[in-house]
Amino acid sequence: MSGIARRDLISLIAIAGVLASAGGIAESAMAGGSGAARAVSLAGGQDRHAPTAVAESPSAPVLATPTPALSPARVSRAPVRATVSASASVNRVLAAAAAKPPPVVDGVRRFNVESAHSPQLSKALSKRPAIRSTLPAAGGTPGIDVADYQHRHGAVINWAQVARAGYKFAFVKVSEGDYYVNPYDATDLAQARAAGLYVTGYHFAVPNVSSGTSQARYAVRSARLAAGGSTIPLALDIEYNPYGRTCYGLTAARMVAWISAFTSEARRLTGHLPIIYTTANWWHTCTKDSTAFGSDPLWVAAWGPSPAPLPSGWRAWTFWQYTSRGRVPGINGKVDVSYFGSAVVRLLDPGAQRDTTGTAIRLQVISLDADAGQPPAFTATGLPRGLAISKRGLITGTISASATGMHTVTVTATTPSAGRASVTFIWTVISAPSPAPSPTSGPASPSPSPSEPAPTSGTPAPSPDAASSDTAAPSPS
Repeated sequence: MSGIARRDLISLIAIAGVLASAGGIAESAMAGGSGAARAVSLAGGQDRHAPTAVAESPSAPVLATPTPALSPARVSRAPVRATVSASASVNRVLAAAAAKPPPVVDGVRRFNVESAHSPQLSKALSKRPAIRSTLPAAGGTPGIDVADYQHRHGAVINWAQVARAGYKFAFVKVSEGDYYVNPYDATDLAQARAAGLYVTGYHFAVPNVSSGTSQARYAVRSARLAAGGSTIPLALDIEYNPYGRTCYGLTAARMVAWISAFTSEARRLTGHLPIIYTTANWWHTCTKDSTAFGSDPLWVAAWGPSPAPLPSGWRAWTFWQYTSRGRVPGINGKVDVSYFGSAVVRLLDPGAQRDTTGTAIRLQVISLDADAGQPPAFTATGLPRGLAISKRGLITGTISASATGMHTVTVTATTPSAGRASVTFIWTVISAPSPAPSPTSGPASPSPSPSEPAPTSGTPAPSPDAASSDTAAPSPS
């Protein structure tokens, strides 16, 4: 049985356990931290609603409305016992899957699969202190990344505690190369999201075992991501080789081509350019300072007092991982800690759109700055006739019959601090097919068939808050 097929089987077992009592993931997380039940991953349900930024308190913005915790007085003892029992059973299944020996690929024992990053990088990051007394000037929104390693000896992560400690996002290692899927990834993605964190998966690249295209497909399938299904894009961890030569035996030109193939395929499959995780040193050594990927969000690993200098091609970082020695409530042992660069305006590319005339559109352009409590104001140019964008980035309307053709759409976001960024994508509009006439009988004159209801776009729907409070302003065309 393949790794992904075995993972899917485990997922089904876990889902049954979680659903054994009311409250699902949220109740499991509240049951004494035993929420290790396997559940559908972030994109498994293909969330089609834009996240809502709300304030827990004036000084503590949270990224999304957490799943409401069940009041202890309203939870009967029998369902709680059933949940704990089911969670313990599923955790044993996951622990057994994780205890399997590392795979051997091309004669090499892949001993690092359970780790978050390479031994070389983890050692370097351990030079940083576990706790900072002050936040970086351009940061302020903390988050973590986890892997199989955080579940050693059956340990579970209490994501509710992580959220209460102020962490707002989580990256979960989902895969490595084309031979490993983290058995805990779906559990961690689902439970972290239920606790109110923004989440996504990341893929540890091993470029000398298969192509960038095939590993992108493996990562997207492993993380169950889909176009419009994730708030934070998939991340590509491209760094030091744990198993041999630093650059995996590839020349700089071949490495750049491999990364390009991965990012292109990931964008095709998910609608978003992936985040690139790397270091300035590795990037210089293995890509010869390529500047080809500046459009991808950067997650830089740097252990100095600041993330500078950045890898070539980027003028700003989106995420900065500064230590591998973080101590986070709800997690046993040390964990990697990062910051989101809230001074940087970062829009998520919605990807190419294709619709017919007469289609009713509801497309939310997402900004990570809004997730961090700094919602920008949006404008757009080039929208197909009949569409408009609201100040919160919600594109709505019905595509006009005269809007056929290819439209180059540019959406611009401006933050209260005058930060500014744009994203450009192609929107193709084709004519709606004419309805076929209804079959007739006898000499009666043919009558047209009832008009079909307007199709809906396959794009994410906004949150109720955004939909109810915005008034869309037409875009210049």
